[in-house]
Amino acid sequence: MIPKIAVGFFDDKEELFAKLSLTENLVMGFDGAEAKLDDLRTWVYSGINILTTTPKYSMVIWNADKMSPECQAVLLKPMEELGERMNLILVVENENQLLSTILSRGIMEYYNKFFFPVEGCWDEIRKCWSSGPAACIAFVDQLDKEKAALVMEEVVRKLQASFITGINQKRLTILDLAISSLAELKQTNINKKLILDNFLICSWRMIKS
Repeated sequence: MIPKIAVGFFDDKEELFAKLSLTENLVMGFDGAEAKLDDLRTWVYSGINILTTTPKYSMVIWNADKMSPECQAVLLKPMEELGERMNLILVVENENQLLSTILSRGIMEYYNKFFFPVEGCWDEIRKCWSSGPAACIAFVDQLDKEKAALVMEEVVRKLQASFITGINQKRLTILDLAISSLAELKQTNINKKLILDNFLICSWRMIKS
């Protein structure tokens, strides 16, 4: 399967195993909370060797959002090169603590009601991409600025979900831009509508190029 990022709070591991239809004795786990670079690298490549001969196993990194950027970077090459063959799941409470390059290589799934982005704007976003800058500006003008981050979260989630049917460089570039824009929208004292405007117009240009 494509590497998965499971976002939510879990009282115990069994809860997540049930949600993901995993069998505990077929899971190779690693706790990212106190991960050391060499230990993680050894675990990753040992797990890959096991998956090569026994693909029914899954690799699960708990508290992946608590890993240092250096530790997260260890996952980039395997995630990119192995893709569906890796059976990797990153369990996080805050996906915004992950590198944007990690987010762009996985499929985000939310398992807690507090994490679900507001639905309903995806169709409007796609209309903006079809119609051009004027439609993008009009959409953002009528939007409550406090909903800008929620709209961007929905865009990120929909783009990641689209990777199930296929991945191309243009789609990855737009996702990287969306993740960067979302990180900006999480900050305070910024013009949220301007950031959303810029994302929509820049991504429209990418789609039309």
